[in-house]
Amino acid sequence: MAPQLAFLGIGLMGQAMTKNIVAKAGLDKPLSIWNRTQARADEHEQNLGSAVRVCSSVKEAVEAAEIVWSCLQDQEAVLETFDEILADDVRGKLFLDSSTILPEVTEEIAERVLQAGAEFVAMPVFGEPGLAEKGGLICVPAGAPESVAKIMPYLVGVVGQSVVDLSGESPGQAALLKIIGNTIILNTMETIAEAHVFAEKSGLGVNPMIKLITTMFPRPPHTIYSGKMTSGDYHAGKAMVEVHKARDLAAHVLSVAKGCNASLKGYEVAVGHLAALEEHAGAHADINGLYGAVRLESGLPFKNDV
Repeated sequence: MAPQLAFLGIGLMGQAMTKNIVAKAGLDKPLSIWNRTQARADEHEQNLGSAVRVCSSVKEAVEAAEIVWSCLQDQEAVLETFDEILADDVRGKLFLDSSTILPEVTEEIAERVLQAGAEFVAMPVFGEPGLAEKGGLICVPAGAPESVAKIMPYLVGVVGQSVVDLSGESPGQAALLKIIGNTIILNTMETIAEAHVFAEKSGLGVNPMIKLITTMFPRPPHTIYSGKMTSGDYHAGKAMVEVHKARDLAAHVLSVAKGCNASLKGYEVAVGHLAALEEHAGAHADINGLYGAVRLESGLPFKNDV
């Protein structure tokens, strides 16, 4: 018999992950879901039908669950939610958190959960909501090996395409890898944006650069970022990640880097373009709009001509 699962946080990532969980995880009972704004959970239930059950409170979602999976919007939401959860008896439960939070906060929550007689695995993921829809996330679980083993059946072939297994490492190590891994993501976006602007300014044009990128880097994320930028989706479509959220994460990254005296010059350039993007297009602009910020810096209009 499959364990009872609850999922906390039905944002874009949560929607994609829960859709794959109910479709591929072999659950034999409805997945309990909860969101701080219940209307979003209700709408998700309408899309997935009887495979999910909306809970009106965290307490209701956690009470009957054996595994509680969370993917919450920000660090404040994570802390508030776990404060509420840990006010009740949680002995014997396993908590799996995929939120993006600081390593020290992850360690703090893990310690509280373990002291309460439960298990804790930190598992940040790499991949944007579109990739999550396809079950293409990279999962990074860390915690006690026996706890990580319990959540492995829900990873590859369900929500993810691969696992960076940190079994036996403290949960904060997974959060730290997520923080450091963000430098690769943002630097990649910056590189793609600059290459396309350079190609346009030089007279080469963007199409040859698109062909080069898709040939040289046929797998995500390069092709995803290139497509979002050159198609105009960065200013006309739905935000992949809102720039204010990206800047919040970037602040965490730079704080960790400063604490260990690591130089991130390239990353700082990209963060500067995020700031310019938010100033020009607002807090809810798509992170890929840093392409527009590079365009402005190079004397081109923010919006490309597509």
